[in-house]
Amino acid sequence: MTKPLGVWDLLLIGLLVSPILSGLLFLNTMNTILTVEVVPADQATVPIPDVGDSVEVYGTWVRDQHIFGQITWNEIHPAVFVRNNRTGLEGGTAACRMLENVHDPERLSIIDSSQPCRWAHGTVEYKFQWSDGDWHLDLALDPEDRYLMRGGIPLIPVYLIPLQGLLVATTAGFGITYLLATILDPEKTLLGRVIKRLS
Repeated sequence: MTKPLGVWDLLLIGLLVSPILSGLLFLNTMNTILTVEVVPADQATVPIPDVGDSVEVYGTWVRDQHIFGQITWNEIHPAVFVRNNRTGLEGGTAACRMLENVHDPERLSIIDSSQPCRWAHGTVEYKFQWSDGDWHLDLALDPEDRYLMRGGIPLIPVYLIPLQGLLVATTAGFGITYLLATILDPEKTLLGRVIKRLS
């Protein structure tokens, strides 16, 4: 009969649970902010604000869909006009261009075809440039524009790039420590006991 889980097996539980917990926190973040993407074709005229800047943006209001459409959040993509209320800089054209110049437009669906483009007002919480060249700006929306986000209650903010680092760190931390414990004393871990029984 296999022994019940021991103290060292908490690492195994952590290894299995931490990616799920991190992913749920990331989805909660994405549903309680609005992602704004400025595509490379517009970056010469649209000023990219900094974290903490209060901005007004205009562009196509879409739902970004991932993993067979099961994971989604709302975006302004592409954002074709940005006004930075802190610096006074503004640029682009407030003309609805739908999904023009968007990379991989098949994953995006326009939320309201009767009024596909919207204004959004808020504060930049996080920004980064993705491999396709798009600048991503995650906005904490002003109260009157919160209808633009997917919804949900903000918990611990976890954005995409920090999420990747968090997943690597937790997987390596839990996994390597558990494997070392298994190698040094197989009887102390479930994995070690299973390997011994199979061999």
